[in-house]
Amino acid sequence: MDTFELLKALCDADGPAGDEVRAADWAAGWLADCCGPVERSPLGSVCCTVVPPQEGRPHLLLDAHLDEVGFIVTHIDEDGFVKIAPVGGIDHRLLLSARLSILGREEVPAVVSCLAPHLSAMEGFKKAPPVDKLYLDTGFGKEELERLVAPGDRVCYRAPLRRLLGGRVTGKALDDRAGCAAVCLAAKAIKEAGFAGCGVTALLSTREEVGGQGAATAAFLAAPTHCVAVDVSFALSPGCDAADCGELGAGPMIGYAPTLDRGMYRALCRTAEGEGIPFQREIMAGRTGTNADGVSVAGGGVRCVTLSIPQRYMHTPAEVCDLADIENTAALLAAYVKGGEWSC
Repeated sequence: MDTFELLKALCDADGPAGDEVRAADWAAGWLADCCGPVERSPLGSVCCTVVPPQEGRPHLLLDAHLDEVGFIVTHIDEDGFVKIAPVGGIDHRLLLSARLSILGREEVPAVVSCLAPHLSAMEGFKKAPPVDKLYLDTGFGKEELERLVAPGDRVCYRAPLRRLLGGRVTGKALDDRAGCAAVCLAAKAIKEAGFAGCGVTALLSTREEVGGQGAATAAFLAAPTHCVAVDVSFALSPGCDAADCGELGAGPMIGYAPTLDRGMYRALCRTAEGEGIPFQREIMAGRTGTNADGVSVAGGGVRCVTLSIPQRYMHTPAEVCDLADIENTAALLAAYVKGGEWSC
């Protein structure tokens, strides 16, 4: 299974925040086959022991969040149209006419629509309508639809992963299945190398998009001394400021922030330079907006650093990443672990 095939399997498995079981089941099976024994936390996170931790020695947690943004059904009106609310931060500008799937008693395809402007309070189509002005059209009437769908059912984008030119790919849930793929590839490389210098746990955590509860609680159970939180971050796209963005294809973004560990940051940079792995720096002024924020305060505290994969069009059905960035992230993680500099 090459990187694209692994990533496609991860992305195409639905896993909206708080209901990640489909994606978790697939990932747990892959990790158990390739990397080591797997356990599921009470909140559904997938925890794989790659190298068993040893008393008195460092224990490194490699985390990426398994959930994706999505929606929840809030109401079915008299005409059979479905009202939804966002689960996680949604870029609503790309929602009109988007293909979605309602994960009800059966999977029900749906298309996003809205009332015509002259029939609603909107003033034309100068701006994309907010989520509360949108409806899902399934083609079913109210009575027939209520046999399949109920308020509280989850809704996901239906946008299978596809190749673009070069090594770029597009689809839904690349935030953060791209990070999950990198952690899986790194864990496999560490396992195959027979590394035993410290404990290593691979964590694919739940609920990041709604607060990060999966990583914080799993980290409390695993009790690591160090953590690398792998996520995505903004790649330069039209209308964005280059000073605030990374670049697609230029390698993983190593995070530096007051809430992160400076020694781990420097060790990651030295490892990348020594191994000839391209990388970028991501400077943040406070909280990182990643699982590192919750993991760092789990238990008695965990030394954390972030490693981010550049991504365009975050939280849309057409997210874009570069496979080379995912592979370089995995290579950097594996080299960083085996080099041992981070443990000082």
